[in-house]
This record gives sequence, structure tokens and C-alpha cells, in this order.
Amino acid sequence: MAPKKNLTRALSWLHISLVVTFALAMMSRTSIAQEPPTFDATLDNQLGLTFSPDGSTAFWVAWNGAWGSKTASQRIIYMSRYEQGNWSTPTPAPFSREFHDDDPFVSPDGKWLYFVSKRPASRDDKKLDPDIWRFSLIEENRLEHLPINSESAEYSPVVTKSGTLYFASAKDGGMGEGDLYRALPDGDSFRTPELLGPAFNTPGGEWNLWVSADDNEIIFEASSRPTNVSMPGDLYYSWRTPGGWTSAIPINQLNSADSDLMPRLRPNGEILYYTSAPIGGHARIVTANWAQLREQLRFAYAPTLLVANRSSHEVTFVDLSRGEVVARVATGEGPHLLSNVNDDRVLATGYGEFPRPHANPVANRPPFVSTSNSRATLIRTSDQSVLLDRVIEGCAKPHASWIVGQRGYVTCEEEKHIRILDLRNGQTIGQFETLQDGSHVLSFDPESRTLASSNTGPGSATLINIDSGTTTVVKLAAGSEGALAIDGRIWIGNAIDGSVSVVDPNTQAVIHHIKSVCQFPIAFGGGRQQQIWVACFASAELVAIDSEIFVIRRRIKLDEQPLNILTHPDRDLAYVSFPRRNAIGEIDLGSGRELRRLEVGIEPDGLRWASSQRW
Repeated sequence: MAPKKNLTRALSWLHISLVVTFALAMMSRTSIAQEPPTFDATLDNQLGLTFSPDGSTAFWVAWNGAWGSKTASQRIIYMSRYEQGNWSTPTPAPFSREFHDDDPFVSPDGKWLYFVSKRPASRDDKKLDPDIWRFSLIEENRLEHLPINSESAEYSPVVTKSGTLYFASAKDGGMGEGDLYRALPDGDSFRTPELLGPAFNTPGGEWNLWVSADDNEIIFEASSRPTNVSMPGDLYYSWRTPGGWTSAIPINQLNSADSDLMPRLRPNGEILYYTSAPIGGHARIVTANWAQLREQLRFAYAPTLLVANRSSHEVTFVDLSRGEVVARVATGEGPHLLSNVNDDRVLATGYGEFPRPHANPVANRPPFVSTSNSRATLIRTSDQSVLLDRVIEGCAKPHASWIVGQRGYVTCEEEKHIRILDLRNGQTIGQFETLQDGSHVLSFDPESRTLASSNTGPGSATLINIDSGTTTVVKLAAGSEGALAIDGRIWIGNAIDGSVSVVDPNTQAVIHHIKSVCQFPIAFGGGRQQQIWVACFASAELVAIDSEIFVIRRRIKLDEQPLNILTHPDRDLAYVSFPRRNAIGEIDLGSGRELRRLEVGIEPDGLRWASSQRW
């Protein structure tokens, strides 16, 4: 769609001359001011500082009156030029004297100033909500009302080098009070806007934003989120990875009890300008070291994720901030699970049974391959080095393991016992009899010193005190498989029965049995807000159980069958193994939507965080 010619408004030759002068200055100037312009002290509020690509011209909004007041004066876009080491006295932009104007942004090529305005688009226009306009900085007589505007309010237009227009709108069809959209370029105009995904939009409100010139980073304001410091508005950050956009994280180094909004970056990308505004007070533009802050936010997003890949016979190290595999460590054939991470060590055991390898995703379960493999590989997570790699003699199908100090505990399914290894040399130093078929998954309660083994054959759990060697078998239900020890309780998923049992390790008694949880509950993830998450393989869903009253709180339907789950310790995120897709899915547990899918290896299963100290 081309801009409507009848909406182009003529400007005076004086104003055009000024704009052309500024445009020539932008194209020729090479020095970049180190400080922002000096704002007009007679105006109470300053908002939305944006710069030309070379940093020589600045635009922002200013007005008088209290923040949020309906009696505040009209908002006007001001501008200033950097000349001979100083910023010029701020003056209203040539087009911004008559109507309420807001949210300026200079395009990366320096050709356009985008903004929102309540000015009428035509003589018959009675709409008073703000629309997106653009003012040419290089051509005479071009002020355009964009055809992507709706009958509702639009805010905060931002354009990237690709020509894509991002903006916020309160129009119908979104997810909340206000939402973020993008409109791809179409010649000199734009295509129909499309709603951005669940990494950004929620049932709350998303209002104004900054997008990097390469379309790979977004900072935006969001209101009414449970994670907000201030309900009216906090700043959030997300970035693109090969698997998709990361979940947006709050910039709590900046967020305050005031409204924090309208993020803008200097052309060099190092300084962030944003507005902080207390209700009833005055908005002010604040600066932050974005280069440093960006690094902190990405580091804090999540630690490295470890993945056991059954059919590529390896442990992959996944940098979640980049969404990429950064290291691969070979293991025995068919590693299904990983031990806990203890003192920067993780143990992977080759189970010897695994789906036939498939380089590409498959729709159905591949036939299994069997080998006589019982190899244990001890990996240092800090540098991906192999500390120990040897066969466990007389131990068939070592499915699970656990590390306590210098000892490694490994299930030997066919022998019905748990082997005890000295991790300094790999030697067997003892064993615990489980007395049950199919001893499959291990978990450990440190307070009671209880090692729990789920036993798939009889549907039971074996509880072992690793100090005294006392063994107790607790009868559960058919197909006991997944196990999680958390907060002094041991959770067992009974896959065939479709139920979950909760066991007290001190009394060795079942304290609750939750029926009809799902089809094939196979793995657990500890959650926030008194929730335990269950990965259900056959029914392809995640189920949240209240850990205090043992009732099902929520179900999240997935597109694929999950084999394992690991929850983020500080955020409402889960990472789920999708073995048939050779990938891990990042799930927003708040919205229930999959944010990213990360390719990791062939037939991923067990998941752990790489650092036991941070997470």
C-alpha cells in the first residue's frame, strides 16, 4: 500500500529549509556528542530522546504539567543540533507546533522522523487517538499519515534497517490492553501489521519499544505484569536466537516504583536513554550504560543447559542466551539421563538402548537399537573436560546416576542393584540392592540422606539411606518411572497408571496419591509458587500440581511428546525434551506458549543446569 497522496500536508518553505539544513548536517558530521542535549528548564517533562544516525541531531518530547494529568499542556517534539562541541538551544520541530505530538524516532538511514500525533488525517477526521506519522528529513513537503493505523491508538513507532516498522497499539485482536506489532516493508510503505509473539505480548499491556537496527533486540515497556516493580510500567528486554526470541526479562537494574518507559539507544549502542515518571510528578530522561547492562542481562538469563542425547551418544552444552550448542562431549552409547551437577561434575551413563539415529525430525518412534554398553563418563561442566571414562563391569543398562561427594550411584537395571563408584578412579566400592525389577530413575533427599529409586517393573520405589544402607521398598502403582526429591518429599510418576505418588523419606510412607494426572507421567520439574510440573509423554502436555494440597492447577498442551523437563529456578520457564524433533522447547509457563525450539542433538532426554553453585 502506498501512502495516500491526499494525506500529504504542505509545510512552509522556512520549515523545509530548516529540515534540509539539519539533514545535510547529519550526513556530513562525523563527531558524536558524548552528552545528551541540555533540555529546556522551563518545561516540566522530557520524554523519548532519539538521535540521527550520526548523533548530531536529537529529538524529544517536552510539555508542562504533572505526569498523568489530564490538564497537562500539549506535547511538542523539540530538536537540537550538535555543533562545534555544543548542543544548540532546543526549538520545536518545524511540524510540531499545532497538535499533540509524541514518541519520535529517527530511521536508521536518517531519512525519516517517525512519531505519533493526534492531528487529523483529513478535514473529516474526528478521531482523537494518536496515529503514526512520518516526516521526511531529506525531501521537501513530505509529512505522511501511515495507512497501517487503526481506529484505536498507536504508539512508539520504530523502524529498522530492514525497513520493518514496529509499534504498539491498543486495537482489537491483540492479547491484552496494548500489544506490540510489526509491519514488513512494501516498497515505500508497509504491509498489514502482524502481532508479535508470546515472548513479548501478554494479557497485560505492552506500550512502547526500541528495536535494534538489525531486528535482533527489543526493549519495551510493559504494565500490569506480576514481575513488575511498578504496575504502570517497567522495562523488559528480549533478543533473537537461532531458535527464536528469548522470553522477555525485566530490567530490574533500572525499573523503579515510577513508570519506566520509552527506551532509546544512542547510535553507538552503548548508552540507553529512557524516561522515568512518577504519577503526579514530572517525567525525566535517565541514562544507563547499555553495553554493560546488556551483558549482565544475558548472563543472568539462564546458565548453560546440559542435554543427554540418546542417539548421538553425547552430552551437549547449550548457551541459552545465544540459543546455540557450544560444546559436545562424547559418552557411552545411549545416554538417557544425567546425574545431578555436584562440584561442577556431571555423570552420564551409556544405557545401551536407544532409538535408531535420525538426522532429521521424525513423526513416529524409531525402532530401538541395543548394544552391550555400560560406560560411565564423568564430565567437568566448567570446561567440558572428561574426568573419568570407563566401563562399569557387571552392570547392564545403567539408566540413572547421582553424585554425593566423591561417590557416584548408578542403577544397574538387570542386576537389580545400585552400584557405588569412587569417582576419583571409577572403581566399584559397593552396591545397594533395590530388590526390584527395572530400577530406573534416581533422586536424592539430602536432609534424610535418602536415595530413591523408581522401579518400573513392580511399580514401586526403593528408599535407601546411603549412610546406614537401610533399604525400604514402598509399593506405588504401575510403571513407576520419573522421580524428584524436593522440599523433603519424593515425587514418583507412575507412567502406566497415569498417577503421581508423594512419599515421605523419613517415614517411608505414601502421604498422597494423585490419580488421573495424565497419560504416562514421565518426568518432573520443580516449579515456583508451590507448583510441581509433570511432563506427560503420551498425552503431550505439562501438568502443574499444587505441592501443598496436591491438586492439579493447570494443564499446558504441547505440540510434541515431552520426554523430560527442567524448570528455570527464577523464572516461569521450562525446558522440555522433544526427542523425535532432536530439539529442546522453551516453554513460558505463564502463557503456556512455546517461545523457542533449540536443536541440540539426536533424541534428547535428560536435562541439567551446568552450574551447581548458581542454580
